[in-house]
Amino acid sequence: MSVKTAEHHYAHAAFRHFKDAVFLHDEARLPNADHHFGFAVECALKSLLLRFTAATMDPRKPGGLPSKSPWVKDPATSKAAHSYGHLPWVTTDVALLTHGRSAARLSAALTGLTVFDTWSVEERYLDGSNVVEADVQQRRTVAENILGLHEQALITGRLQ
Repeated sequence: MSVKTAEHHYAHAAFRHFKDAVFLHDEARLPNADHHFGFAVECALKSLLLRFTAATMDPRKPGGLPSKSPWVKDPATSKAAHSYGHLPWVTTDVALLTHGRSAARLSAALTGLTVFDTWSVEERYLDGSNVVEADVQQRRTVAENILGLHEQALITGRLQ
């Protein structure tokens, strides 16, 4: 039995959350749809970061347990410069990790992430009354774009 990588798990989780989000959105279950669109984007971006940047799931301390989320080392100190947990992320921070020809394509997809600036994983504990259709629709569109980029990257092995 082969050991599956974090990139593999994040990729599959992204598509699973996206399918659930679309189903829930089509059924007008906005709070849960919104929640899953956020997780879909988060997982797809983590998969892309692990595949195309210096982000790692390595233990943060020698001999320690693997990290629970991708992180990037500070080259000067070899300590965690930034960790990628839940959205919202600072788009410019992620864009700085990209390089080469793939940078422009990923950076373009990341510009839409601003629709997640008000998204919070903590929303799962609230009554959902502040989730509105317009926000969910915008997040769905951004999720479709990022998942499309992610799927293309899985097929071709590069960001195009």
